[in-house]
Amino acid sequence: MNIANSDERDSTWEQHESSFRVYFATVPDRAVRTVDVSDATFTETLAWARGTAQPNETLSIALIGIDNRRLRGLTWLFGMDPNDSAESELHDRMLAEMLEEHRTRN
Repeated sequence: MNIANSDERDSTWEQHESSFRVYFATVPDRAVRTVDVSDATFTETLAWARGTAQPNETLSIALIGIDNRRLRGLTWLFGMDPNDSAESELHDRMLAEMLEEHRTRN
């Protein structure tokens, strides 16, 4: 983890409406179903996902965004795509958080 002081004035825009993609993946085969959530905060989305997930499912949440080419993409906020292979120590930690959330929920 890297921590650095920042200047809140260096942002040029803010967006208050967000859309999230929630991944529910079955354990152990990792079959995935996804749901898009809008008109909700991240905390509301996480609570809904926890209440909706089946006992055999992990969950992960990404922020849906549009890049400068107008293409959709995802920024992972909690967990990661369960079918992606971990490519770095950060990926390993994201996967571990997702699996720990599953263990504590069940």
